[in-house]
Amino acid sequence: MQDRPDQRELLDAIRGFLETEMLPQVHEHRLRFRTLVAVNLLKMLGRESELEAGLRRAEWQRLDTLLGAQPAPAADADLPAALRERQHELARLIAAGAAPEATRELLEQTVRDKLQVSNPRYLDAFTPI
Repeated sequence: MQDRPDQRELLDAIRGFLETEMLPQVHEHRLRFRTLVAVNLLKMLGRESELEAGLRRAEWQRLDTLLGAQPAPAADADLPAALRERQHELARLIAAGAAPEATRELLEQTVRDKLQVSNPRYLDAFTPI
């Protein structure tokens, strides 16, 4: 753990360097494409570091409404594994044809949250089926 620069500032510095200093100098198509991919991945990592804990806690609360309330892990580091267990529980119910009411709404919001991290521009065009 660092004081300053923090993780987000480091990611922004690397992204900024690639985007503003490297990319204009790259003229070979394959390398330019790979540099753009790296820039986009750094943007995604930045959004993930900023939003992930809150989005996971929000999904936990949505799952509470479907599966019954359970105390969430106190540590953010323990939340992903516990959340996966609850997601698997919901998947088993869906596979058994016993999906709780409002499952679709929960899944739509989960997809929106994932898009908010991976590519927020897709949210404008997101239309659930």
